[in-house]
Amino acid sequence: MDMLVETIAPEHEFRHRPDDDPAYNESTYYNFSSSEAGITGWVRVAMQPNQPSAQAGILLFLPGETLFDYRRTREVSPDQLSAGGLHIEIVVPLEKQRLRYEGTLASFADPRVLSTPSDAFKKAPRRQVTIDLTVEGDGRSFGTNGDDPANVVESTMALGHFEQFITVSGEITVDGASHSLDGAGLRDHSWGPRDWAGPLWYRWITASLDDGSAIMVLYVARRDGEVTREAAVVRDGVLSAAEFENVTVTWTPDGFGERVVCALQTDDGPLTLTATAKEPATFAPLRHSRTDDDGTVLDTRIGYAPYEFLTSDGRRGTGIVEILDQMVDGLPIGMRTATDSR
Repeated sequence: MDMLVETIAPEHEFRHRPDDDPAYNESTYYNFSSSEAGITGWVRVAMQPNQPSAQAGILLFLPGETLFDYRRTREVSPDQLSAGGLHIEIVVPLEKQRLRYEGTLASFADPRVLSTPSDAFKKAPRRQVTIDLTVEGDGRSFGTNGDDPANVVESTMALGHFEQFITVSGEITVDGASHSLDGAGLRDHSWGPRDWAGPLWYRWITASLDDGSAIMVLYVARRDGEVTREAAVVRDGVLSAAEFENVTVTWTPDGFGERVVCALQTDDGPLTLTATAKEPATFAPLRHSRTDDDGTVLDTRIGYAPYEFLTSDGRRGTGIVEILDQMVDGLPIGMRTATDSR
């Protein structure tokens, strides 16, 4: 796969015509971090028009607490990118968007309790939250437009998929206390059949650095034994590809990514990118479970935390690492690989 060779046209910013697969999914996701505000988070809207179903997810790491909610509805708009009170407005295709939400989110002092979400949500206090953020592209969009079935990130995850580095500004208000956000991150938009249990594991890294540059690394282990490796860098609005071999994870005993290291080859030369979970380490496990055709229960966990980044040339930054694994005997399957350590 090559994420930088295809053209992402403005119409790909909007909803696509679904095929008849019940697992067809169209999702739009934005992550962001601000070292000054001490906030890292993401928002996501997903549509499954053939079910029908729509979901909204919001995860915010704030100083001292983590806010999260996941809402599912059977009301699916034919053309909007909105669900569960979360609205994504396309102001200028591929250039500018607005993210808005008003409602409640559950508050967790230690979001590890989300390993058993039903019980965790019952016990969690609720916060009244307003999100009003303006997003602008930093460099061009890159990815696959869905025209070439051979050029996909992972065939079980999406047919079309594009990403874009972004800057994010605006306000997040929690129980009347306003937090100004001036940060950066990454967004993606994908469409096609989605199966969270499709890949064995993946690592998706977004690092926003103090010199205004940013790095994305995606490492996917597929069930056929092949891997997908993609990396990109943006500096002064100019996007370029990068290369890498492995991403090494140092795990906590209960299977969260305490430290993530990637050795890259960029246009400026070799670079090591190290992500360390921000202290005090706050890990949020989100999960997906489904039963396979043979009756096997497939459990997938996606682990998140706010991370601090350090590059081998001395730059620092903040961001997020999304660590997806199939679960085996209660632990991520990636903990068994030679490139990961405990």
